[in-house]
Amino acid sequence: MRNNSVPKQGKESAVKTAEKPVVKPVVATTPAFTKALAREIVKNLAAFGRMTAKPFQGNPFQREPKKQEKTEEKPTGDYPILVDTSVFIDGRIVPIVNSGFFSGTFVVLQSVLGELQHIADSDDSLRRAKGRRGLDVVNSLKRQRVNPRVTTVVSPADVDEKEVDQKLVRLAKLWSTPVLTVDFNLAQVARAHGVRVLNINDLSQALKLALIPGEELAVKITHPGKERMQGVGYLTDGTMVVVEDTKERVGQEVVAVITKVHQSPGGQLFFARLK
Repeated sequence: MRNNSVPKQGKESAVKTAEKPVVKPVVATTPAFTKALAREIVKNLAAFGRMTAKPFQGNPFQREPKKQEKTEEKPTGDYPILVDTSVFIDGRIVPIVNSGFFSGTFVVLQSVLGELQHIADSDDSLRRAKGRRGLDVVNSLKRQRVNPRVTTVVSPADVDEKEVDQKLVRLAKLWSTPVLTVDFNLAQVARAHGVRVLNINDLSQALKLALIPGEELAVKITHPGKERMQGVGYLTDGTMVVVEDTKERVGQEVVAVITKVHQSPGGQLFFARLK
């Protein structure tokens, strides 16, 4: 009978050989591999940080939109004119443009539109109405076809200034363009910086009716004056006329003769007597 038993020493050698771990070859790392690994770790940590900081606000792995860079590029167009917020709230610019006395390109800054929007969203009913009227005027100017020599464009141009007035003055000086306004303070600041100003109030004063003592006119007495027996009326352009001995003729139209012309900062004032 054959002895199939394995010697004890042989069994121990077989067990040791079976239990011996398999040693994998070690791959040497390179500087490029280390940098790539570091970048991947940093990227994952950043994404994890966004996810934990804002767990319920959108996709944390979504790329943030790029912020729009400010530009000072001058818009194209014939004879550009920067338009102030006050012009749109005032509203007289629409009939002036339709009359054909204006030509050029009205440049409306995004900051001006933003200011109009802010006024239109005001809790105060009067300010809200003014803001909405301003936005309506902007749209009317953009759509108008009565005066083909006037176009209106919205410009994204911006500068590092807080106030809209400061932005207008700085861009007007940079572009060598005038500013259209009805704001007295803005007009003064712009002129101090050497910027040309087109003030609608100045245009209104220039269009006032010119009268000299001795001329006759017809005027409706609307209310009594401050002095005894005086009545007050207004011309079609808004000029006040004080007429003697017309206190009892309120609501009537009279023919008067100019006796004196008084020039004030607010415009002309006429004194007259009945013909």
